[in-house]
Amino acid sequence: MGLTFWSPNINIFRDPRWGRGQETYGEDPFLTAKMATAFVKGLQGNDPLHLKAAACAKHFAVHSGPEKLRHQFNAIVDEKDLRETYLYAFKKLVNANVESVMCAYNRVNGEPCCTGKTLLQNILHNEWNFRGHVVTDCWALQDIYATHKTLPDAVTVAAAAIKAGVNLDCSTLLQDDVLKAIQQNLLTEKEIDSALAPTLRTEIKLGFFDEASLSPYKNYN
Repeated sequence: MGLTFWSPNINIFRDPRWGRGQETYGEDPFLTAKMATAFVKGLQGNDPLHLKAAACAKHFAVHSGPEKLRHQFNAIVDEKDLRETYLYAFKKLVNANVESVMCAYNRVNGEPCCTGKTLLQNILHNEWNFRGHVVTDCWALQDIYATHKTLPDAVTVAAAAIKAGVNLDCSTLLQDDVLKAIQQNLLTEKEIDSALAPTLRTEIKLGFFDEASLSPYKNYN
């Protein structure tokens, strides 16, 4: 409804050939975390029950080129560099209650960011206890079977994305193929309900279901 902003871009800008470096805060993880935390707090506001707007930390993770290959690129990174360089700012924004995280186009150590167990399940949800919603980069799910070729087709990707923790798809793949995944016994209705709940919570925080008088941000233009 125009109140969810897919920003800030907190990728670490190590490769100047990447065409979106101007969106980032540069190559320093500490500076990126500090500036992005202030950005998120300003955007989301400080009301305990409502969001002024919903911010989104992107692109999760190790995403900063090469631009031409971003839909098939496999970023190889060791655990120390992953944690200290690429995930540092994301962890700080989760601690600052960023409402959304966007999973990236690329793979990390062989796993597509939007279906891989390591980033979304093990780190974001289980280790960091993230309770917002996860959105895909636009058409990132199509990349998984079309260019990464780690899964055979759209239906298996839809099932894998839901199981990994994706809640919202910036494309039509989930809308087109989740029902097929249920019919093929790749997903259950309970798993779909669990995937829908975080986006509904975001809508509630944005005041979509409240009387106007209950939200301090209703009169903002």
